[in-house]
Amino acid sequence: MDMDTLVRNLRILMKADMILAELHMRRLAAKSGLFFFALVIAAFGAVMLGLAGFFLLQEAYGTIVAAAICGGAALVIALLLLLIAASLKPGREAQVALEVHEAALQAVSRDMKAAGGQAQRYAAMVSAPLQLLPGVILPLLTSLLRMFRGRSTPGS
Repeated sequence: MDMDTLVRNLRILMKADMILAELHMRRLAAKSGLFFFALVIAAFGAVMLGLAGFFLLQEAYGTIVAAAICGGAALVIALLLLLIAASLKPGREAQVALEVHEAALQAVSRDMKAAGGQAQRYAAMVSAPLQLLPGVILPLLTSLLRMFRGRSTPGS
């Protein structure tokens, strides 16, 4: 496991998270804008239809029925805009960014497991230095003794 690989995968993970956050904020801004626009249209429609329709319908149906018809029309328009805003879905970019995020997260997890394994091996070597004696130190001492014996020959 290479530390550079771990850092690279962490950077990719961070970049994917930033892209996902940006895309989420864009979608949230678009939905909020449409919700606000729906609210403005609903208010404007309620006022205008309320005035014009009320005066028109008041003579034919009476005051109560005219008010109900005008208010209902404004609410139907507002409901349609709210349904359109609620149906906005994330685009293809969000799916690609999520796939990159998942791949980077798996790579970082793999690298962290490998680093954990190396750390455990180093910890075992440090915690039990006598275990190094047969496997590392004795062959090293043997090689050093042979090297020194080779130099102390009479031809030197």
